[in-house]
Amino acid sequence: MKKNNSLSILITLLLLILSSCSEKKSDQVDLVNEIFPEAQNELREVINSIVKDSETANLEGLKASHLLSDKFTKFGPRSFERQDVESTNESELAHFGSISNFKAEVKDLKIDVFGDIGIATYYPHVSFEKDGEEITGSARQTLVFLKTSEGWKIIHEHGTKRLR
Repeated sequence: MKKNNSLSILITLLLLILSSCSEKKSDQVDLVNEIFPEAQNELREVINSIVKDSETANLEGLKASHLLSDKFTKFGPRSFERQDVESTNESELAHFGSISNFKAEVKDLKIDVFGDIGIATYYPHVSFEKDGEEITGSARQTLVFLKTSEGWKIIHEHGTKRLR
């Protein structure tokens, strides 16, 4: 009798656990098909802020856009080696400290959001002066963002210069 009673309790508990798991699945957000327009707008504002910080050489603003973590990575465009957040900030400080009249235009911006992760791809068209010479160029840019308690932060960057 005790065995049958214990078995009944065990089966009932398993059924409760299984039914609660299946209920939660129906409440989950569809990360693949959901558009997340509010997050897209937030990321558009962050990217506009990054462009403004670049054009005004606001290096603290650029630095603040990165996740200050060992998990941050970057490839290119000024270095072939994988960069961490410290080397990225040093590279940007050196670059923006050596140029003037920097202008950037973001073309064909695409933002996809997967909950707390956002991916932005676009073609930056830039111009600036370095050593008295005007330089123009374009590239492909990917920024991967994580939504944190401090807002959206870049966790990975990849920039590739367009070959002429």
